[in-house]
Amino acid sequence: MSAISQYTVVRGDTLFAISRKFNMTVSDLKALNGLASDSLNIGQVLKVRVDIPFGNSTGAAPSTSNFSGGGSQSYVVVPGDTLFRIAGRFNMTVSELKALNSLVSDALSVGQVLKVRGSGSTTPVVNVPQQPVTTPVSTGNTGLYVVMPGDTLFALARRFGMTVSELKSINGLTSDALSVGQQLRIRGQGSGTVTPDPPFTPLPVQPPPVSTSGGDFLSARQQFRLDVRQESNARRYTLVVPLLNGGQVVASMRDNHTESRFMVFPNGILYHGQSNIELSVASIQAVGLTTMQARALQFVSTHEGNFDAINSYDSAIFSYGFIQFVGASDKGGSLNRLLASMKTNAGAAFQQVFGCVGIDVEGFGTGATVTVLDESRFKHRGDAAWRYIQSNIQLNGAFIQAGYEPALIREQLRMANDLYVQPALNFKLDLDVGGIRIRTPRIGEMFTSEAALTIIISLAINQGTGGMGRIISPAVSRVATQQRLQTEQSLKQIDERTVFQTIASETTDSRVFNRVNGVLRSGMNFA
Repeated sequence: MSAISQYTVVRGDTLFAISRKFNMTVSDLKALNGLASDSLNIGQVLKVRVDIPFGNSTGAAPSTSNFSGGGSQSYVVVPGDTLFRIAGRFNMTVSELKALNSLVSDALSVGQVLKVRGSGSTTPVVNVPQQPVTTPVSTGNTGLYVVMPGDTLFALARRFGMTVSELKSINGLTSDALSVGQQLRIRGQGSGTVTPDPPFTPLPVQPPPVSTSGGDFLSARQQFRLDVRQESNARRYTLVVPLLNGGQVVASMRDNHTESRFMVFPNGILYHGQSNIELSVASIQAVGLTTMQARALQFVSTHEGNFDAINSYDSAIFSYGFIQFVGASDKGGSLNRLLASMKTNAGAAFQQVFGCVGIDVEGFGTGATVTVLDESRFKHRGDAAWRYIQSNIQLNGAFIQAGYEPALIREQLRMANDLYVQPALNFKLDLDVGGIRIRTPRIGEMFTSEAALTIIISLAINQGTGGMGRIISPAVSRVATQQRLQTEQSLKQIDERTVFQTIASETTDSRVFNRVNGVLRSGMNFA
């Protein structure tokens, strides 16, 4: 027996993934919703069929109700539920939940009714629909937009084809500060109906405690649903990852990257990721940056990789994040430092994402070492831990989950600041200006515009600090010679735009050209 329910499309969804989630065919899903194409929009509400267990004669999803004794309630299992997620929602352990319901396995069925205790919500929710903000359109094709968590003036201006100055002008704004729920007038090609991206809700300060006793960390790993399909020359993995904000991501990955000359581990995977959340400037400043530096790093972070990207087939063993922090100790082990930073500065989020599935980190800074528990509760450390994580595709789900949690994303930016931004800003160039050797001031003192800082940070992250210096030095030498700037002090007056236009016109490296030219074309200020 089945009933018609509703499902709200979230980032990463496809018709194929949704149809498989609800045991339907793509054709059936399209027919039920009158769809003529395979394209989906975030926030779109689809009709789906949900299987109802035999004996539920109403033909509809059973509702929740209170049991008469023991303070128990009933909860109806919905697609995507696991014992771990339900136990966490109701402040229970998996063992307590299984004992209360006399369960002998971790398997659940959609529509199954469970007894639960606690103060959590008993309303089964597949996804929280994202309601569009609809307002009448005034003259000049102007509509209203309601500010969501993480929004910035720069991101909104870019999204609606405006400049920051124009956005501030039509709203009478005198600062860059925004408040969640604030209404802004926007111009663009829309009809006045603006559907914001789904918000990413920060974690509570104290999440429900998660115990790893009794094998609960193994149960927690079951929240990540893995499907493996053998193709002609590779295995294809589909990993369904629940997010802490109630949504989910469907990650498609494959192994056997025979096309890459860097392949070391044939069973490693490549996942480009889907998370490109833009944190507010104020949040980025908290990692130790000025406002201008924070704006520069904000731009770079949304133009590099995605925050949930993973690579586990090359010599780094396991690489993660928007600039691919590496796990292998002989490659610098920056991923160990990242996890230590997450644990120190975002402990609650770290525990809820990593700690609960048996991943931890010991020490801090260059002495940080990741650890992981295997099925027999043996603790692996360092490179051995990364090899275990590399071989356990389900555990990739924790890293994908972390790529959508703002508190943990911020730590990626903090580590980027420590490893690349600050070393780049303190770097000094050796120049040859018309035959005169000059040692420049710190780059952060010589280049002070937002556009220049953005390019410098982008090149440092992509090429390393030394590589960034080797790219910038010849261009600075040439422009300084043309402008007759032959002292350390006079170099601070150099034409910054001309320096980077010179780099863009002469480089043969597409990575350098794309990063420099992207900023040159962005309209960022070189003043």
